Amino acid sequence: MSAAPATAAAASLDPIDLREAYLRSNESITDEVEGHLEVVEGELPAGLRGVLFRNGPGRLEVHGQPYGHPFDGDGHLNRFAFTDQGVVYRNRYVRTREFLDEEAARKILYRNFGTNIPGGFRKNLLRMRFKNVANTSVVMHGGQLRALWEGGLPHRIDPHTLDTLARDDLGGALQNDSSFIDRLIAPELPYSAHPRLDPATGDLFNFGTVSGMKPALMLYRQNHAGAVVQRERLVLPAMSFLHDFTVTPRFRVFFLTPVAFDLPRTLLGLAPPASTLHAMPGPTTILLLPRRGTQARSYSARPCFIFHFANAFEDGPYVVVDADRMDRLPSVPVASKPRPGQFAAEYPRTILTRFIIDTRSGLIEERALTDYTGELPTINPAYWTRPHRYTWSLGTSLDQREPFSTGLLKVDAETRSSVFRDLRPNLTGEPIFVPRPGSAAEDDGWILSMCYDPRLHTGELLVLDAADLRTVCRLRMPHHSPLGFHGTWVGALSS
Repeated sequence: MSAAPATAAAASLDPIDLREAYLRSNESITDEVEGHLEVVEGELPAGLRGVLFRNGPGRLEVHGQPYGHPFDGDGHLNRFAFTDQGVVYRNRYVRTREFLDEEAARKILYRNFGTNIPGGFRKNLLRMRFKNVANTSVVMHGGQLRALWEGGLPHRIDPHTLDTLARDDLGGALQNDSSFIDRLIAPELPYSAHPRLDPATGDLFNFGTVSGMKPALMLYRQNHAGAVVQRERLVLPAMSFLHDFTVTPRFRVFFLTPVAFDLPRTLLGLAPPASTLHAMPGPTTILLLPRRGTQARSYSARPCFIFHFANAFEDGPYVVVDADRMDRLPSVPVASKPRPGQFAAEYPRTILTRFIIDTRSGLIEERALTDYTGELPTINPAYWTRPHRYTWSLGTSLDQREPFSTGLLKVDAETRSSVFRDLRPNLTGEPIFVPRPGSAAEDDGWILSMCYDPRLHTGELLVLDAADLRTVCRLRMPHHSPLGFHGTWVGALSS
């Protein structure tokens, strides 16, 4: 089903402990710098001009007090500007008000997704306003760059300097106007880190899950200028964990996997939300919502857990969704040093899977598109909401038991074949596809991926040919940087 090119065969014999490399890669970044990056292999393509922005947790502690979960780290932005004079690099922390408060106090002051305030449940009792870490993604829309975190407001960022400009409620659209109790619990509405752009209309769709008397799914649509022109609320049966969704020309697609939070435990201060997230009996519920309105079509699929979707499209009466599927909810305490074999035992494999939903019969077919484990999928953005053939993602070799991403993976959905580029002992970050100017083929472009080299304890930026994952250019960063989560390419910026 899958074939891998003969890359560095000796890499599998590398003595570097990937668990130790993973921990070192997530050491706090303490310096904010700017300057030109050194090209250490190949040369920059003449047609690659624009800016890559990336976001992720830059530190997992506050002056010696560790966070309890890797999702809790303070948002840290990387900016790579591809110019005629080379690649200009800059990094900055997002200056949220909580970040500034904790810097001044030099200790943890706020609850977070996986961290309670030190001092026991009395310190956390009824504290339901969590720290906005602005650490998950970054998006440019309507001329504005925003750092995103799914539990609260986005932060507007200067796209040239990376200075934090403002907490942004999108013109008041993210102010909670529900009941008094709901406003008391969540005065600001969440805006997820996974908005979806329709290239045909310029509309940006997004969502947020909000707790309250009745947990709800908030639905947003922004026009090409960035104004919120649609806001809807869909009541949910339980406060589930929804990280991502996708769209087709007619539908907004949500997978309600059988997991839920124990809100009373969190409300009483006994545990942060991440510690209460648990599997539930029952199927995965797939909701197809029209682009306007909340009259959802509901379908049942096998139980699973999904962090990320690659794309979705329509084929007559069928809705086709490609997602990185796990058999169950993962549970790994990755903020502390893992035991040998712990990740392999506790973290399920993540396989790119095609869900084919027959909207007439309600039947759902699932097809694994590869044998490789992968995550953080991306496609050519020109194919969003349309039938696509290729998906790029993180990947691990077939002989690797523990799920540290040491390579990059290209999956061909048409032939169900794979190209895997093993970069061990390096650890790899999310791939971003950039189309070659004037290209016609779907995979004619470059893959950009930030990596970590454990031998030098430093970061690199890879430029690979998207067709075969060969190295076009490799640039060395002036420091290591935690690999983070998500990024975006902006072709119009160059300075």
